[in-house]
Formats: sequence, structure tokens, C-alpha cells
Amino acid sequence: MKPKYQKLFERSHIGKMPLMNKIVMCPMTSNAWNADGSLSDDQIDYYEERARGGVGMIILEGQYISSTIDASLASMTSSGTLAQSVRWVLLAERIRGFGTKLCNQLVIGPGRNGMGADGALPAPSEVPLFFDPAKKTYAMTKDQIQAIVKAYADAAASSQSAGFDCVEIHAHGGYLLDSFMMKLWNHRTDEYGGTIENMARLPVEIVKAVREVVGPDYPIIFRMVAQHHFKGGRTLEESLEIIKMLDEAGVDAFDIDAGAYETWDWMFPPAYYGDAPSLNDSVAIKKVTEKPVMITNNITMDNAADAFEKGEADFFMVGRGLIADPYMVRKTLEGKEEEIRPCIRCNEYCIGGYLKGKRVSCSVNPQVFQEKVFKLVKTDSPKKIAVIGGGPGGLEAARVAAAKGHEVTIYEKTDKLGGQIAAAATPPFKTQLNKFLDYLILQNEKLGVKIRMNTEIDENSIELESADEIIVAIGAKPFVPPIPGIENDHVIEVIDAHLARRSEVGNKVILAGGGLSGCDCALELAMEGKNVTIIEMLDEVATNAMVINRIALLKKLADYNVQLMTGCKILKLDKHGVSIECKDGRTLELKADTVIASFGTRSLKDIAGKICEKHPTAKVIGDCVSIGQVGEAVRSAYYAAWAID
Repeated sequence: MKPKYQKLFERSHIGKMPLMNKIVMCPMTSNAWNADGSLSDDQIDYYEERARGGVGMIILEGQYISSTIDASLASMTSSGTLAQSVRWVLLAERIRGFGTKLCNQLVIGPGRNGMGADGALPAPSEVPLFFDPAKKTYAMTKDQIQAIVKAYADAAASSQSAGFDCVEIHAHGGYLLDSFMMKLWNHRTDEYGGTIENMARLPVEIVKAVREVVGPDYPIIFRMVAQHHFKGGRTLEESLEIIKMLDEAGVDAFDIDAGAYETWDWMFPPAYYGDAPSLNDSVAIKKVTEKPVMITNNITMDNAADAFEKGEADFFMVGRGLIADPYMVRKTLEGKEEEIRPCIRCNEYCIGGYLKGKRVSCSVNPQVFQEKVFKLVKTDSPKKIAVIGGGPGGLEAARVAAAKGHEVTIYEKTDKLGGQIAAAATPPFKTQLNKFLDYLILQNEKLGVKIRMNTEIDENSIELESADEIIVAIGAKPFVPPIPGIENDHVIEVIDAHLARRSEVGNKVILAGGGLSGCDCALELAMEGKNVTIIEMLDEVATNAMVINRIALLKKLADYNVQLMTGCKILKLDKHGVSIECKDGRTLELKADTVIASFGTRSLKDIAGKICEKHPTAKVIGDCVSIGQVGEAVRSAYYAAWAID
């Protein structure tokens, strides 16, 4: 272990509970539970894998404290029920031997964040639902509020009995408890509304009730938002006042997050926000409480070590990073941090999967919630595997096949590995993507994969004759539309603009095409101080971006003054710039030093098809099947290589 990480592995405490390190797994809803809401076998396997990977504490995804207070939860098991408790006990037993502490996050209903009939969802006041503002919540009575207090106390007692080492009270992201602590959603005029003290009354009562049943030495953690980051949301100053009250009430540690459904980009910050964007909140909170502060959002082992050295936080919450690599903590402890498979902060399969009603998974780790099914087992009959293409799909297929014990050779037609990911990873906000490419290359080197550069393969290549299995990962090529002048010297294809012809990009730039790759390139150039305009035929840019990422991207484009011209068709290009036709029929001439062509890509299906015709066992993966993000290439590669016996 490098000296910089040593303090992260010093023993520490939350209350009187010892922890073996300062890395805590965030609570993250998985959609992997049983039909009744109890923990599934897959969930238990998933949490066991993270405990095996060395994390100091796991905070279980939210467990409902009652199925009666909120009618929308009627079909879900809740604390105190046999179905829930039996599974809790099993989980606690499975991870106990690893030294990892287990925390039960206790949550009541979603309030205004829920989806239900008009007047069906409880809240402090009658307010519009987030997903359907035409519908409203109903204002809870005092008796219903007190029922929540009792339900939390009962759930904490059940958790303690089941073997959890501590409990966490969920008051985050605009959910029911959070909405009590915010003027925008709490319009009450009784003792539960009006002033900061009154709005914090319910959380304070819950903490006191939980403390009474669990005793003085059982840790209570409180999860809350420091800032909502939208107009009318709770400010940091207001949160600091509430934290003081909760500290006095008996909270042992504060789990600090950011955002609400109105600002999803702060709840699940994408790559555009860089490392640890909420760290300043922790710094402010540590000035008003001596209790440990746990901070989340884009935490890596490196920025955790730096922040701890500066005294900016006490514990570091890692969510998506531990989805991507359950062994990131152990690898750091063993001095193998270069082998950590990094989260690329794409949000595609984790929160993106959840939003689509699917199980949470990961672009770079297809084993998530299928740890036992997709386990890599050494084969008894090694085969010769030819992988055509050294992009992310090809590198991942080679890694997996080699890990299973096969003899693997990659054939790459250029002099550089990485394919399009090598270009996409050049912006400063894509450092994690660059690390992922480094990870793939390193793993292939360590596994003894043979790499043949500058070797173009087709169906007649002699290299394929001796292969037992062939994986075709040749990707796609840029689409070049027949626009007059597109062949001009000052027109640069977007991949070349990132790499080979980067030095040729002038100060006044037009991005021809406002898809995700065009917008990312525009942002990168604008961050360098260039004057950038995006021309897009559709009415909106980045329509192919994941919704949360798109929110952040549009904010960043605005911050760096990137001009968006949508609903515009490029008629021609000349040495002075471009001619465009607007949707209102106007024709405009726009000046530019450089035009960057970003019209998307087209799959190399013809070449792949010819290889498959001659070699029937060949498998085609990634962009040469259909154009997608990194996750599609990596996951299809994993499945194809895993299936080779």
C-alpha cells in the first residue's frame, strides 16, 4: 500500500462502533429484490462480494419501515415482518466474517417523489407530485406523523435484533422526511412547519425515539441533503442549522449527499462534474459538528486520500465505484490500485437501468447482481481465440477469454489500442474513461494476451485459419454525408479533432452535428477557451445522451458559452465556414476557422458479415452489430467471451 492511502486504512469509529477503514458503500436501490420486496439471493451475493472486497461498512439499500402508512407500499414487506427479518439475518451472517460493518437504511415512503393516484401519497402538505404535477399529495395528520416516529423506532429495534451493526435514517432527495425539512414542500402552520426548528421536529423526534429503543451505544446515522441546488431548495445554511439540532438529538454520524429529483445531476453526478463535487459541503458541516461526516459523489481512492489528509471529511461513501469494482478497497490495500476497474460515471446501467424498471447493472461490470452466474472459471480445454479489433469491446473480450484460460490474440489494424474510446477519453471530464482504457490494456498484458498491431483482418486472413473461436469487434467508421465542401482541409472529423489533427483546430470552431460526441468535443474545446458553435438538424442537442448526463452537459455547455443552433441544416462548407438553412427558411453564413464533422458512425456490418460467412463460429459484438455507448460494447464482449467453454 502506498503511503498516501495509509490513513484511509486506520481503524476509526462511529460512536462506539469500530470500522476497519474509512470507505463506506453507499445505499443504492437495485430493483433486484424479491417480488415481495425482501432481499433476494442475488442481492445477498452482491453485498457479500463487496464485503469480500474489503469495504469498511455497507449501508443496505433502503428498507421500508411500514407498508401501511403509505398505501403505495402495501405490497412490500417491511421491518418487523418475518419475510424481511429472515433475509436480513441471512445477509448479516454472510458478511460478518469479512470484518465489514452492516448498516440498515430505514426509509418511509417517497412522498411527492412517488407515483400514485391524486391524494394517495402522504406528505407534510398538499403539493404537486414530481412525476405528475396534475396530482397532489395529501397533508398528513399529527397522528399519522406520530405513526412514522413509532415505525422508525420499531424498525430500528428489528434491525438491531437481526444483526445490523447500526441504522441509518433516510431523509434524502425530496423523499418524505426531506420534504418536512424544506419550505417549498412544507406549508404547515403547526409545530411541524414554519420555522427551521419546527420543520426539523419530525426528524429530531425520530432520532430520539430510535435512540430510546436501541440504547446509548448503538450508532444512528442520518442521511440528508446539504443543498438541493435549485431555486427554492434547501440551502447549505439551513442544513447546517438542522444538523446542529440532529447532533444534539443523538445522531452519531452524518451521511451527506446533494440534490433532489429536480436536480438529478447532483444526486448522480456524471463525468462532467469531475471528482468529489460535493466535498465543500462536508468542509462546512465539519465546522458545526464534531460527529463524523460521510461524503459521497464521485469519490475515488485518490481524492478520498487527499481529502482525508486535509481534514475535509471523516468517511467516504462510494456507490457506483463499488458497483464497477467490488474489490477497489482491497486492491488499494494490496498496492494494486492500477488494477481497479474504474466507474466511468456514465449512469447508463446503474441509475439508467433503475429508471427503466430494470435491475441495476454496470457498463464496465456485467457481473453485477449476477456474481455467481457470470463468475469466470478456468477452462479444462483451452482454445485459441482470435479477437479482431482492439477497441473497448475487443479488449474486454480478450480479457475475459484469457481470464478463463484461453490463448488469445488481438488483431488491431491501427498502431493504437482503444478504438473510439481513445478519442472520447481526451476531455478533462473523461479521466475515468481514460483510466478504464488503461485498465483494459493492463489486464490484457498481465493475462498474456498477444497483441498484433497494424494488422488488418478480413475473411481471407490466414491468421483466422488456426483459431478455434473468433470474436469480431471491428467497430464502426465515421459517417460522411455528401455535403459540398466536406472534403476541405479545414473540415476535421471529430475523432481526428481529438487525436491526430488536434493542433489544427482553430479558435473559432463549428461543430457540425450535435449528438453526444459532438457536444463533448464542443465542451472540451470551449473549456480551452475556444469560441464554439454547434449546428444540429434536430430541435435539441445530445438527444442520445442518458437523461441525467444530458442535464449536466447542457448546463456545462451554457457555462462555457457554447452557442447551440438547432433545427438547422448544413447546406455547404467552404474555406470561410458553413452555410446553413434554419427551420424558419432563413439561410445564414457562419464564419469558422475549423469545422468539426460529427455526423455519427456507421457499423462495419459488411466486413463482419463476410467474416461470419466464412467462419460460422465467429461472434460479432459491439458497434459492428449496432452503434452504442461503451457499455454496450463491453457487455456484449463479456457475454460472448464468458460463453466460450
